Amino acid sequence: MTLRKLFPILFLFVVVNATAQPIKTQTTAQLLKTASTLLQAQQLEAAEEYYNTALTKAIATKNPYHQAQAYEGLGNIYNKTNQQTQAIAAYQKSVKLYKALGMTVIADVVNNQLRGLLGFGDLYAGVEIGAKGIKLSIIEVKIDKNGENDYTLKLDSAINTDAAALSYQSEKETFDAVTIFYNIIREKYEIPASKIHIVISSGLKQELDKYNKVEYFANVVRPKDLDPKIKINYITVEQEAELSFKGIVPSINRLSANQLDVGSGNTKGGYINARKSFIPVTFPLGTKSFQRLLEEKMPGNANIEDYLVAAEKIIVDSLGRLIVYQFRDKPDFKSRDIIYVSGGVVWAIASLMHPELIKQNHVELKQEDIANFRKLVYSDYDNLINPDLKNRLNDDDARASLDNIKRVVRTYDQKALLSGTIWLDEVIKHINTLNASKKLIFPRYAYVGWISGYIMDKISKQYTGLASR
Repeated sequence: MTLRKLFPILFLFVVVNATAQPIKTQTTAQLLKTASTLLQAQQLEAAEEYYNTALTKAIATKNPYHQAQAYEGLGNIYNKTNQQTQAIAAYQKSVKLYKALGMTVIADVVNNQLRGLLGFGDLYAGVEIGAKGIKLSIIEVKIDKNGENDYTLKLDSAINTDAAALSYQSEKETFDAVTIFYNIIREKYEIPASKIHIVISSGLKQELDKYNKVEYFANVVRPKDLDPKIKINYITVEQEAELSFKGIVPSINRLSANQLDVGSGNTKGGYINARKSFIPVTFPLGTKSFQRLLEEKMPGNANIEDYLVAAEKIIVDSLGRLIVYQFRDKPDFKSRDIIYVSGGVVWAIASLMHPELIKQNHVELKQEDIANFRKLVYSDYDNLINPDLKNRLNDDDARASLDNIKRVVRTYDQKALLSGTIWLDEVIKHINTLNASKKLIFPRYAYVGWISGYIMDKISKQYTGLASR
């Protein structure tokens, strides 16, 4: 029998052995440790008994630290078992004791659990400066009963700009958009500077790096009255891939699913391998950059047929090999059953191929949807963007779906949709060579995926490094 198989049996033996020891003979510290182990093993009744016994001893010996630990543990048990009144009282006593002892970090952690129990969360703001627009995400973060961070999107908004053009006009438009969003964050939501994050996306950073303009651009678009404590940061494509994965893929699926985002400037994604390491998948091309690459090879008066011919030629001549090379040592990515796909072109495909699914947060797509969309964009564009929904949806849903389609058309013209879909189709076809039946899932909230992942990553690291100070 392997050690891996033996571990659950050994762990159960330790727990059973601990519960068999007479409570009265254990010190308060031993009682608290036993209670903690029982709580981790979901032995809640036994854990409660040990915590109560430890609390009685701690009060008798006037040990405030042990009292705080016991109240914290009891609060966790009551929270898990939906005994809200008892949980609130226990957490409040624990926080008060920890603060009196000067243990501010643990007091803050327990207080966050209390706030989550009371239905209160903390608001965070993220502003993404992307190659094709500026996005604002405001999320409320709460601690759930299992002690996990849970976030709710409170606001999302976008202002279309062409920051990647690197012109005076695009810089001014970007500056204005960031300023508008900062004023909303500060005046309407009153979010403190410590919880505001402004980040240049990896796709835009790639464009800025070509001219060594990252720092220059960050200074140019910085609002004049931006709090000095707020720095405009930037991330690499590998960092954005991992953050997108964290922000998009549900935790329950993170060891069995992949994620791929087709942005305007690049394509990135990845997966977590058996060693629980994130393995990135990145391409220096996205919807907008692929279109620019095509336009460099065509005359200024090129029509839609010229786009099709140029795109298919460049895939055959060079980009097909780039796709094969990226996945050459990543069989796990190709063999898994689920892939979360996102990005503007995926949003367009889901919106136009499945307008009836407007209310679904997760839209399941097939490779055939992408291939058919590729054909329709070229051959039947007018009918594609003007679907008849009268007999398919009720009035409210039809209106919502048509409004969504209008946003797609305002964002992408026919040439952008064709070039972006060709790129996506070729990538997905290669991914599906090992498992053609895999599910392609488009999460509607994916457009705030990496910035939400960025905020959640900052929250998870807020206490790191404090122990050595």
